[in-house]
Parts: sequence; structure tokens; C-alpha cells
Amino acid sequence: MMSPLWLIGALAAYFLILLGVSVYKRRTDTETDYFLGGNSMPAWMLAMAFVATWYGGNSALISVDEANTQGMGSWWVLGGPTVIAVIALFFLGPIIRRAGMLSQDGIMTSRYNKVAGTVLSIVTAIYLIVWGASQMVALGLFFMVFFEISFIWGVVVAIAFSLAYAMIGGFRAVVLTETAQFGFFMLGLIVTFVGAVIVSGGPDAIIQTIEAKRDAAFLNLWEGFGPNLGYIIAFGLAFTIDPAAWQRLQATKSPREARNVTVHAMIYFLPLYLLVVFAGIASIAAFNEPPEQGLVATLATSHFLPIFGVIVFIGIAAAIMSTICTTLNLSSLYLTELTTKALHRDFEEKQKVWIARAATLLAAIIGFIVAVQLPSALKLLALASEMLAAGVFFPLILGFFWRRGNSAGAIASIIGGGGFIIYGFLIELGIALPSFWGEGSVTRVLIGLGISLVLYLGVSLATPAEYAKANAFVGRSRKRFSASGTGTVGTNDNPNPIESDEPGAVNLN
Repeated sequence: MMSPLWLIGALAAYFLILLGVSVYKRRTDTETDYFLGGNSMPAWMLAMAFVATWYGGNSALISVDEANTQGMGSWWVLGGPTVIAVIALFFLGPIIRRAGMLSQDGIMTSRYNKVAGTVLSIVTAIYLIVWGASQMVALGLFFMVFFEISFIWGVVVAIAFSLAYAMIGGFRAVVLTETAQFGFFMLGLIVTFVGAVIVSGGPDAIIQTIEAKRDAAFLNLWEGFGPNLGYIIAFGLAFTIDPAAWQRLQATKSPREARNVTVHAMIYFLPLYLLVVFAGIASIAAFNEPPEQGLVATLATSHFLPIFGVIVFIGIAAAIMSTICTTLNLSSLYLTELTTKALHRDFEEKQKVWIARAATLLAAIIGFIVAVQLPSALKLLALASEMLAAGVFFPLILGFFWRRGNSAGAIASIIGGGGFIIYGFLIELGIALPSFWGEGSVTRVLIGLGISLVLYLGVSLATPAEYAKANAFVGRSRKRFSASGTGTVGTNDNPNPIESDEPGAVNLN
């Protein structure tokens, strides 16, 4: 067993590095600085932050364990939905950037009305907090194995340090730290894969074990498509409209740069997801049964040399904390917007930043409570994704293309689809409510999506059209309004910035 002193020393050094990076060149004087980094960050760095956020250590832990039992087909649990979503964002990225909003609340308010934006913010804030809670569960369990401490204390430590650099530096700190975490994570995954091959006895032993314990379908990528269809639908749609991804696209210098972010992200994603699947498959000869504590944690603590165990530990912990930090930063964005709307007054930029910091703390507290009540990382991630997909996908995406869609349809769609999934979430939390779908069934998300689509189309067609507002929004998101290169993302109070496809734009709002 690895000495805790190795881990404590490595973790302390890692935290100090992150805190230093979060303070370095920090600038959070305005709301745009705090949430979009002043639209000054390069595409390659935003893409790394994109990947570090989506591909948290939670994803690695889940993917390795699933690959050990499902084989290549496990790629469809998270890898397939991610690739599908990135392809969709390749086409949607420039449109999202030209919309010129600080958040999806601003987009919905500009396209429909303030009520639609508020309802979306509520559903999205719940999604982000639950998504963050799933990462807290994963890290709490991970720390519990390594440090031999309680699950709750593991979560508390992770939240404390994530809060520190999220609140100090805002989005700029999040991106800078996620760029560093991406490097740690890649190194940790490579060590895990190579170590799994060595512990299993080499490629020949792995192949012999697969032939003895599994059938030919174990190495068939498409075998996992049907069994994982629920994850493909929920994760694929939710990732396409994920606020973290949109924040990184909105933070680019221009619409052209937004598309470049997705290209860089795809280059990073493909080897990452294949690497963890191969690591899970390679571990098949190392254990007769998958260890209860998880393959990665067991390999790192019991089978690797201390130095390599530390590398894996830091890599996974870095990835999970990067995602926790992002969910806290984004949760605070939507909670801040809800707060300023509820108080019906104008705030100075620095006042908004302090509200955002308080909202970050509130999101962490709620996420901690959810993580303790439902300590299943995959279940929480699935519920969060279903909630976002069923509640927000159709009114948000179709709003860019279908001009007949109106505010009443959007509000009904979000409440109907999202409300149905929240009902299912309450059942998962242990509340005795009637249901007719099985646990982990694809039925729930399909029903939620169906309710959302029918309400959006039906209510929009049954109520008066809002063509003037729709035409203005769609026109702004599909065209270049200026060749001067001086426009950029606006605030939610100013939904009509002058936009340019040229890099180097500065914020004038």
C-alpha cells in the first residue's frame, strides 16, 4: 500500500500550483472578465479547458470500469455521445458566438422573453449543480481509497480547494488551471494504460484472457450501441447544449475561433476516450473480478510503484477538480442572473462579481448535499444530462432555426420536459412517487424529450407568432454585422452587440 505521505505531499504541491495559476494575471473587474475571460483566450487553450471539463476524472473512472466488463462497446457510454456533440458544435459554434450573449439565459431572453430565460436558468442551474455533485461523489470515493478517510471528508477537501481558485480568478483562472490539469490528466492516463498492460502480463496474456473469459463481441465496438442507447441520447443531446461548452465558445475572440475550438477539442477527445477503453480492456487479466474500489484506484494503490501511483492520483484528481470548478463557476453565473432578476435593480460590475462569488459558495453547498444523498456518480451524471436534454434542447436549438417558435412554446417545453425528469430525480432520491419505467431505462428520457418537443411545437402553433423578435435574433446569429472587428460578446442586458468574425475584437459594453 502506498504511503499517504507521498499523496499528501503531491496534493499539497499540486494545490499550491493551481492557486498560483489562479492568481496569476487575474482580472475580474467586470462580469465579462469573470465569466468569459474578456474574450481574449486562444482557441487551443479553450479547447483544452473544454476537454478537461467534459472529460473529468469521473469519466475516466467510469470508462475504465465499464470497458473492463463491456469491452470496446463501452465507448458508447461517454465517448460516442461526446464525439456526436462535438460534431454538432462544429456547425453550431459560430452561430452561438454570433448570438453575442454572456449565457444561455441571455440567448433565451433575446430570442423569446425574460420568463423563458429565467425558467431555463433554473433548469440549467439544477443541471450544473447535479453534474458537479456527480464529480464530488467520484472524488470523494477516490480520496477515500487513497487516504483511508471517510467519503464525506474527501468531498469536503475537494470542494474547499476548487472553491478557492474558482472564486479568486473567475473564468480566466478556470481555463488556466484546466490547461495545466489537462497535462496532468493525460500523463496519468498513459501511466494507467501502460501499468495495466504490465500488471496483466503483457499483450499475449491479455489476449488469452479475453479469449477464455469473453466472446468475440467483447472487442466489437458496435455491440455497445444498443445497450447504451439511453446514455447516447441523454449525454449526446445534453453535451450539445452543455453550458460549459457554450461558455468556452462564447469566450472566443470571434465566430471563426469558436469553430476552431471544436476542431482542437475533437483532436484531443478521440485518443483520450480510446486510451481509457484500452486501459479497461488491458486490466482484464489483472483481476478475476473487477475490484469494488475501482480499477484505477486499486491499480495505483496496490500494483504501481509509489511514483507512478502518485502520477495517476494527481492526474485523476486534477481532472475531477477541473470539472467541479467549472460547474461551480457556471452555476454561479446562472444563480447570479436569477438573483439580479429577482431583486429588480441594476448592479455595478464589481457588485455582480461579489454576488457571483456568493453564488459559487451556494452551489458548492447544494452540490455537497446532493452528493451525500445520492452517492452514485454515473446515476447523477445521467440524471443531470436527462434533465438538460429534455428541458432545454428543443427550445434552445430550434430557436436558432424555426422562426415560428415563440415564448409560450419555449416556456411550456422547458417546464414540461424538465419537470418530468425532475420528477424522476425525486424518485431516485428516495421519495415514494409512482413510476412505470425501470431503473436506468431509456424510456424516461424519451418520454421527457417527447413531452418537450410536443409542447414546443404545439403551444407555439396554437399561440400568436413573434416574428419580429425571431427575425432579429436569427439574423444576428447567422450573419456578420460589421467588418470593423470591434464587436464582441455583449451582456445579457445588451443583447445586440455589433459582431465580427475577425479575431482581436474587444468588449465595448
